[in-house]
Amino acid sequence: MSLSKHRFEFFSDGVMAIIITIMVLEIPLPVNFDYSGILSFLYSILIFIISFFIVGSFWNKHHVLIDQVETITNKIMWKNMIFLLSLALLPIFTKWVLENPTKLIPVIFYDFLFVVVNLSYFIIVREVYGEKIPERRNKTKKDRKIGPIIYMIILLGVFLSLAIYYPKITIILLIAFPIISSIMNIFLDDRNIIRRSN
Repeated sequence: MSLSKHRFEFFSDGVMAIIITIMVLEIPLPVNFDYSGILSFLYSILIFIISFFIVGSFWNKHHVLIDQVETITNKIMWKNMIFLLSLALLPIFTKWVLENPTKLIPVIFYDFLFVVVNLSYFIIVREVYGEKIPERRNKTKKDRKIGPIIYMIILLGVFLSLAIYYPKITIILLIAFPIISSIMNIFLDDRNIIRRSN
């Protein structure tokens, strides 16, 4: 069973656009116009920018990946639904961080969700490569994609271990973690990997 590629792309793009819209609407306006109120508002803007950058980077990677697909199979469709489901949770965790800017637990869950989104995207990548790349070269290409995710999990574990002794510094590192990982992912363009495989 194959699905319309255009409908598949329109649906995915629409979900990501809605996610960004929800996140921007969740930014709390400052109640007080003193230093702390403005600083809190700027912090909320920063968290939104990070979340926006995450969704934007996944939209770009998703577009590049699906552009290489000739037929949308049922497996790709359902694995894409899992990816969008995990990504759709981002506004909730973004709001949690916005409402608790000095708490460690919301940031930890925010970063954990970021890793889950990467894993769900990796599932789509494996499916696409399984359709496109010959079997004898599949394992090499798939191994190249799982490496960054392992690094992210290790790095997240290091940050969490620091939380015991340096909670405030850990909050800063955990906030920076998704944006740094997203920047790294940009340089791992799926199009270049598939192009080298041909």
